[in-house]
Order: sequence, then structure tokens, then C-alpha cells
Amino acid sequence: MGKLDQLWEKANRFEIKKSWQYQLYITVVLPALLFLLAWVLQGNGLGVTLARIFHTYNLYVSNPLPNLAPFNGTGLVGLVLLLCLCFGAVRRKDWPDLGITLALGAANAVYFWQEWNYLLLRFVNITGTISF
Repeated sequence: MGKLDQLWEKANRFEIKKSWQYQLYITVVLPALLFLLAWVLQGNGLGVTLARIFHTYNLYVSNPLPNLAPFNGTGLVGLVLLLCLCFGAVRRKDWPDLGITLALGAANAVYFWQEWNYLLLRFVNITGTISF
């Protein structure tokens, strides 16, 4: 069995079972993939589309700070996801999992509260042909 086969076997056995793993996947892995693809492909229309998807995903899905202004709704999905993940950890009585999930949620909340997500938008072309 070669090294590639061993690596493939390990990848097939990988399972997400803990709340913090879901939290990490939702708030770090998926946005990082979208950002990386948008950054690499920023010279064409697909890069602009991916940059807009990255920005929208960050505002609506991974943001745990809700904005309850009329017709806004940013952060509601992120808050509900965080609460569901914490509730799942409490239900399983997995206290280390709850602690890590809350720590990741707090770090993510600080990321959006300080508006560091807008600093990343400088590196991708979100406006298409408009330049400032």
C-alpha cells in the first residue's frame, strides 16, 4: 500500500463528530476556500462572483452578531447555528466541546465586531469593473 493509498484511507475515516469541528468548518474552512478561490480567480467574472458569495456568506451565515434593523437580518443564521451547536454539546454533556465551541464563537464574534472581515475584501475584486 503506497503513501497515497494510506492518505486516502485516513481521509475516508475522518468524521466530524464534535460541535467545535462544525463551528470551525462553518466559520473558517468554507470562508477560507471561498476567499482563496475568489483571490486566485479575481481576473475574471467567476472571481467577482465568488468574492460576492464570500462576502454574503460571511455576513449572513458565519456572522454570530445579529443586526435586527428592518430588512437587514445579517447574523441571524450565524447566531442560531452557534446556539444549536452549543445546545448539542450541552445535550451530550461534552463540556470540553462546549468550551471550545464557545471560544471559537467568541473569536468569530470579535472578528465581526471589529469589522476585520472588511479588511479581507480589499484583496478580492468584489465590484467587478468598478475601481475606486
